[in-house]
Amino acid sequence: MKNSKKTLRRITGAWMLVSTLVFSSCVEEPLEQGPQGQTAAIEELQASSVFNWKTSEKITVAVQGLDIEVDVYRKLSLLTDGGAEFFAGAQAMSQDFEMTFDLPSHVTAVTMKYGTIEQEKEIVDNKVSFDFLVDMGDDDLEP
Repeated sequence: MKNSKKTLRRITGAWMLVSTLVFSSCVEEPLEQGPQGQTAAIEELQASSVFNWKTSEKITVAVQGLDIEVDVYRKLSLLTDGGAEFFAGAQAMSQDFEMTFDLPSHVTAVTMKYGTIEQEKEIVDNKVSFDFLVDMGDDDLEP
């Protein structure tokens, strides 16, 4: 009988603690207020004269081919800095490539994948340029 009273007290205490936490954690917050003194009708709103309504930019991607006599064809993939592929096609390593793409304005870099070659470059003045040269480093050179 003593154990059941202790258990009942513990359960009651636990419920009271949980109830107190639940009901005391809810705090009423004021609703967000809109800007004061502004026009209310959407037809009357005007954008700033410096605001650009475009959500995309025309970006020119150029790849400089190598002067080689052997025909090497691989898949050329171009990806945004977020990893979304926006171009893929077969490309000869000896040929130049240039194409203009309409990319979202928030894209700041482009990644080129060509076989095992992978390069990422920043977009500067709506242009980005790549080549097929691979930096092998100087680790194998003796001093």
